[in-house]
Amino acid sequence: MATVFPTASCTIHLDSPDPIFEWFLPSSTIFLSRGAREQLGLGDRAALSIHEYSSHIPQENLARLASMTAEMLRDSNVSLQEIIHPFDALLVHAHLLVTEREKTGQARRIVGHLAISKQRAYKPSLVKNRDISLQGFWKVETATDSVRLDSNCAGLLGFADEASRKISIREGLALIHPEDVEKVTKRYQLLFEHGQWGNSLEEVLRIRLENGEYARFCVYATVMMRNSDSSVGEIFGYLHSADILTPAEDNDVGNLLYAINATGDGLWDWDAKTNEVYYSPRYLSMLGYTASEFPATLDGWIKKIHPDDVGKIVPPQLAIASSPKNGDSFECTYRMQRADGSYAWILGRGYVTRRDENGQATRIVGLHTDISATQGDRAKLEDQIRNDPLTGLRSRAFFNMEVDRIEREEIRPVSVVTCDLDGLKLINDYLGHNSGDTLLQNFATLLRTVCRSTDCIGRMGGDEFSILLPSCPNWKAKELVLDIERAMQEFNRQVDVIPLFASLGVASAETMDVPMTRLIISADRSMLKRKHQQREKSHEAIRAYIERSKQILVSLEDCRY
Repeated sequence: MATVFPTASCTIHLDSPDPIFEWFLPSSTIFLSRGAREQLGLGDRAALSIHEYSSHIPQENLARLASMTAEMLRDSNVSLQEIIHPFDALLVHAHLLVTEREKTGQARRIVGHLAISKQRAYKPSLVKNRDISLQGFWKVETATDSVRLDSNCAGLLGFADEASRKISIREGLALIHPEDVEKVTKRYQLLFEHGQWGNSLEEVLRIRLENGEYARFCVYATVMMRNSDSSVGEIFGYLHSADILTPAEDNDVGNLLYAINATGDGLWDWDAKTNEVYYSPRYLSMLGYTASEFPATLDGWIKKIHPDDVGKIVPPQLAIASSPKNGDSFECTYRMQRADGSYAWILGRGYVTRRDENGQATRIVGLHTDISATQGDRAKLEDQIRNDPLTGLRSRAFFNMEVDRIEREEIRPVSVVTCDLDGLKLINDYLGHNSGDTLLQNFATLLRTVCRSTDCIGRMGGDEFSILLPSCPNWKAKELVLDIERAMQEFNRQVDVIPLFASLGVASAETMDVPMTRLIISADRSMLKRKHQQREKSHEAIRAYIERSKQILVSLEDCRY
């Protein structure tokens, strides 16, 4: 019998020893492989709601995690992300890859790999009386022109009555020091209204307390909802006391992005009138340069771009600078030369902040992010997701992607063969799971020797396999089924090997009138019919092998078999 998953929507192998997971957003469910459950200390629970999973993460980390993943969930251009977060007493390094999105672009399914450290990840905050380390949560609703502050916020701001309260957005802005208001307003426009650099903001602001004095707070915010016109609907965030205030800056757009520069990304600010470019210290250090080694001009940047990437990177950006007809923003990935001669993969983002009366850009600001490690991790993660770790065949997730591709490219004829190993439960119970794994691996090897290199052979889970045959008519698919059955007969002639029996079903489509979903259902029905016909014969042969090798009696009366 096939392994039963908690829900049919799960595509990963829950019995895998590797620490992998799947997040299925429509049901807010996280599925965890056996390896992930063991390392996280979750016992046999293969499926958790997102609320249950989050209960293992300290409250003070949740808002930050939400802001970090917001862009990936909404933006189809962002499909891979790394996040690190505490989980009980552990530290989890998660690699996430979006494998399926809704028509709106919203992420539907995310799979990934976990690297788990057993060192203590954090120390819980100790709050005595009104300790300054307390964090307060707040929420902005533009539709009601309101800011809601929880009781912790009220306490941090010095209100005698530390109950939650509601104030207007204007009242909320009035609490910010006048010198910081313009800064946060411009940051808000760049990050939230234009949405060029995600949906989150982190800032150090001076905020007026109830007694009239100003205190410094770290403020974190993320857009939780946008309206149909992309304007901000809701913002959620939190704040806590800041021990160090960032240096005061002037009102220039580039300098006002100081806090962005502090996050680890490299900031650049191009004055197109003078052709001078400000490259932040972080921008230079990530490539190993000093200011004297990297000219503060546009040509200084162009000369560092990999020769193969110049043509696809520079002209589009100059076109955007020349006219608003070509847009006001860009995002691109390319290689830049480091000081040591090697190349780094860079994610570049930029936005026109000012144009003259002719539409020519006079100021463009942007960020550079070194994604070299991510490029390598992506290949590793995709390999783990695309292949079944036990058999080396394609995974269910990859098989489904191939089905979508064939449907999208309208490839016909196409055939599908579905396979179900007979007696796997019987072998696992009497001979152990190692013998069951050997059976699965033997069948995978057999399929690889019979099928074409262009065929997609996938292990769908447990004892279920499927073969996708593009450009294959029905008569040829039936020949393949006969070849597989003959190969199993030949295999079973060997001495002292676990007998191999599988029920096979086949279905084909010559035109686009028959969708892939219907084709797979037809093949499954054919396979189940065949399984019912040969079940008794195959189980008797497997029972004889077990009794002969183990010198025990095996009963087939158990309904599990």
